[in-house]
Amino acid sequence: MTDREREISEQVARITAENARLLERLVETERRFHRISRGVLRVQEEERGRISRELHDGIGQSLTALKIQLELVERQAGGEHPALASRVAAARELAEASLAEVREMARLLRPQMLDDLGLVPTLRWLARTLEERTGVAVALECRGADERLAPEAETLVFRLVQEALTNVVKHAGVASARVVVESRPQSILLTVEDRGTGFDAASVLAGNEEERGFGVRAMRDRVQSFHGRFRLDSSPEGTRLEAEIPLEPRRPSP
Repeated sequence: MTDREREISEQVARITAENARLLERLVETERRFHRISRGVLRVQEEERGRISRELHDGIGQSLTALKIQLELVERQAGGEHPALASRVAAARELAEASLAEVREMARLLRPQMLDDLGLVPTLRWLARTLEERTGVAVALECRGADERLAPEAETLVFRLVQEALTNVVKHAGVASARVVVESRPQSILLTVEDRGTGFDAASVLAGNEEERGFGVRAMRDRVQSFHGRFRLDSSPEGTRLEAEIPLEPRRPSP
């Protein structure tokens, strides 16, 4: 080997070693990014839960007490002061409507049943309440998803379904949507589809319009932070969202 060949060989070796170090740093940076992203999501959910409890236990209880007091005043004024009773009744109805709205907000922020009962009952509640509020019927199909998942995985799937159905209500212009949750040995597969007005999925995911599609990009980023697979297809015939989230192996019970 000539000196020139030896010099080139050493340069190639140095470049190869440097590339390997850069790749290792890139992989570690990506791991750190995923850990930070999941940490941020965990903190967000904890804050949602705190606000939800404060709404339910604080404002909710105050409105309940107000409603009871107004009912008492309405009964007492009913016979002798019908005009006053009518006004009190209107105030009571307003308090009841406000209480229902606060409870709904608390449940949507962080439904307690997600922690207590798990993913499937919570998705059934979400589908039922969405149809009651908007008229959009949701066909929910859960395949092999009866067992509880890790809390982070259950929260992720619930938030994906919640955001996807919100988009259906706001933009698709349809009367129904379909949600399929399939539990596999090492992952959970989610599909949400509708037959409504489509859009340019590639443009939305690329963020060409910053104010449009933020929720969709947030869904994609959530899935990727769990090392999952996210796919969104849309056309004038409808939209299909598919997300596969790998499940971490459960630790054996002590």
